[in-house]
Amino acid sequence: MSPVWDDVNARARGLGTRLFTRGQLESLARATGAAALTAGFRRLGLLVAGERDIATPAELELAVRRWAAAALRTLARWAGPRVAALAVIYEEEDRKSLRAILRGAIRGAAADARLSGLIPTPALPERALEELARQATPAAVVALLLAWRNPYGAVLGAAGRAAPPDPFTLDLALDRAFAARALAAARRADRDLLTYVRETVDLSNALTALALAVAGRDVVPKDVFLPGGEHVTITVFEEAAALGEPGAAGIRLARGFAPLALAEPFRHVTPDLAGLGEELMRVRIQVIARRTRQSPLGPGPVLWFALRLRAQVVDLQRIVWGAALSAPHAVLAAALVSAP
Repeated sequence: MSPVWDDVNARARGLGTRLFTRGQLESLARATGAAALTAGFRRLGLLVAGERDIATPAELELAVRRWAAAALRTLARWAGPRVAALAVIYEEEDRKSLRAILRGAIRGAAADARLSGLIPTPALPERALEELARQATPAAVVALLLAWRNPYGAVLGAAGRAAPPDPFTLDLALDRAFAARALAAARRADRDLLTYVRETVDLSNALTALALAVAGRDVVPKDVFLPGGEHVTITVFEEAAALGEPGAAGIRLARGFAPLALAEPFRHVTPDLAGLGEELMRVRIQVIARRTRQSPLGPGPVLWFALRLRAQVVDLQRIVWGAALSAPHAVLAAALVSAP
């Protein structure tokens, strides 16, 4: 029996009214100096630690992560047992977090740098992410996950213990586990949710195909293809990866996604893939908004809120670090993912 989403949808819409407007984000992007940016954060209700007039970029970034984590905790509490169906939201954040932490461990990055932009979840709360980020090696990260009985510990086991660890292999292990778990959860729940998860798998495959086209790794495409999508078939995947040039690969992927709006960003892929992730996020937000209007009783409002929350984390993070690097205000404002 499919879950009933009416009550959690109403609450997700309520949470959505607390997201920041495009105008508020543009105002932050125009802030001149660390003091003005700190004051702007506090005006928006972002809880910056301490009472100093000037917060560090790390302190501002932490305020963003805690704000987003609180929203996801509230949503999970309201969803109750239905949260199990929302693996595509919560485990997507866990996948992003573990990827960043594992890559940081391979590079030997500072713990704070590994945490940048990560959103804590009920499964990996703030303290857990901090502890994982302090680990010196991927093997140590995996050992902690296993000790905590986190489901991603087992799937990362062999790849995490490899010497030297391969980021591509670790990413693939994460992606395979996430796709399988999100698809299984959606199949038990709702057709609209399953459609969204399949598109998420499609996008993951599309980005992998582009990476193969750019880097030309010596891998067999079918060995890195994630089953469960709908539009990026193994044929589309193999043909795009074999083209060896991102623009041509993007055009092939766009034909696979057609007539969906998700096809459009792939028609304009740049050699360095710059901005593609943000543009895909913008389009997905628009697509889910339309589907929510067409099917208001499904999980659309929950998915729409979660996507917009992630977009705002991306925007706020860019504003914080862009300001720290003295990036032009107009450039920061133009790069915002959040809709007007």
